[in-house]
Amino acid sequence: MTLPSAEGQPALVKALGTRDVFVAGVALVVASTTLVSDFVGYFTLGLSFAMAIVIAFVINLFLGLSASELAVWSPRAGAIYDYGRDVVGGTAGKLIGLFLGLTFAGMFVLVGPSEASAGGFGLQALFNADAGLNWFILIMAVGALIPNILGIRIAAWVAIALLVGMLSIRWIFGIAGFLGIGDVGSWSSDNLDTGGPGAWDWFGSTGLLAGGLVLAFWTFVGIEFVCSLTEEVKEPRKAMPRGIIIGLLVILATSWVMGLGVAGSTPESAATWGEVALGPAGCDGSCPQLAVGDEFFGGFGRGLMALASVFATLGSLVVAFAAIPRILFSIARNGQFFGPQLSRAFAMVHRTWRTPVVAIVFFGAASTVLALFSSDVVDWILSGAYVWILIYVAFNILAFANRVLRPNADHLFPRWFTVVPLIGAILSVVALHYAYAGVHGEYLWRALIVLGVAAVGAVIAYLMPGEDQEVPGTEVATGTT
Repeated sequence: MTLPSAEGQPALVKALGTRDVFVAGVALVVASTTLVSDFVGYFTLGLSFAMAIVIAFVINLFLGLSASELAVWSPRAGAIYDYGRDVVGGTAGKLIGLFLGLTFAGMFVLVGPSEASAGGFGLQALFNADAGLNWFILIMAVGALIPNILGIRIAAWVAIALLVGMLSIRWIFGIAGFLGIGDVGSWSSDNLDTGGPGAWDWFGSTGLLAGGLVLAFWTFVGIEFVCSLTEEVKEPRKAMPRGIIIGLLVILATSWVMGLGVAGSTPESAATWGEVALGPAGCDGSCPQLAVGDEFFGGFGRGLMALASVFATLGSLVVAFAAIPRILFSIARNGQFFGPQLSRAFAMVHRTWRTPVVAIVFFGAASTVLALFSSDVVDWILSGAYVWILIYVAFNILAFANRVLRPNADHLFPRWFTVVPLIGAILSVVALHYAYAGVHGEYLWRALIVLGVAAVGAVIAYLMPGEDQEVPGTEVATGTT
């Protein structure tokens, strides 16, 4: 079966390797919002949050393995859209694929404001400007769009540079905290006792699952975004699992070093980090990293953390603006993006840059709009994580179903792997239940809006004329150019 792009247009080009998969996964995951979620978690839960991080790592490891399995089985740009369509098959598969693909895109439209706002705070602080936050949000969005339009190679190199910068700054502050460097007190494990739940006090309304798992989960969320780039990966069987697993381990180490190093020290201006970083100096919890930088090294430290926020947001948006538009591109390439005219437009690949320009620009604009109306970073994180956990369940169920329905296919992992996605799905459901214990109603409504819009959109796209009519064009590239 050929997977054509728009008529007369070249296909996507295979140009990525293991390094790029690793960079794409980590660059999106280690976003500016994880600076917020990690510091809020460590400053309110202390050492208990480190345990919550381990639990979230395990859940995301199961997801990463399932995502690798599906990506290698179906190395296409549509990722979860193609997986739902092809695993289930028939009319039901087309509807499920459309629903999952539109849900995935809608989920980031929901959480995009948190990342754009977090990075906007950083850019605003970096230039110490009085201009409104929205101007800086727009600058971040345009800065992430341009390299994506100009080609996947350029986007990959930009992501690499941003990743090196943001990881370096996070490790610098963590190590400085452990060594007592800067205007902070010496490191002590006693400072990690915040009076919250113990490391093994998991359950109940006061346990660490209810108190910190959502924030810990956010530390790793997004590693599956690399699946949309699989069509452009030269050796996905090697690159996908290696890049994803190494990426998750690096994220785990970075969170521990930065979070425990900083939280174990003592700020000069207050008794605890929570007092200063979650107060006005930290935008009431929306930019605690800026307060941390100021406490460590004054204005220079604040600028360094602001730079880390800018790097992180740009890196995250660069990967998001590469991955999700390719899902829309893949839907359109199959003639299912709301009729033949829109399908033809969204399936277009630029002749020189080899990118789905229309899909990239459309998604970049759509995911930026909400950020202009709300800058409550933590609230958007909690709302987005609800939908994201449901998507994790879908990834694992699809991987499990594919192994059961096609036991003799050329799968990435041996037969024993069949139980892995099943365990991953169960863990994700349990995590969702406990993480939002007592507040499901508060965040479920936003999730239902995304799911409802995606369901209606899937039905409309399926019923519109031209559904499932492949747009004629060239085949997917099978090697480098």
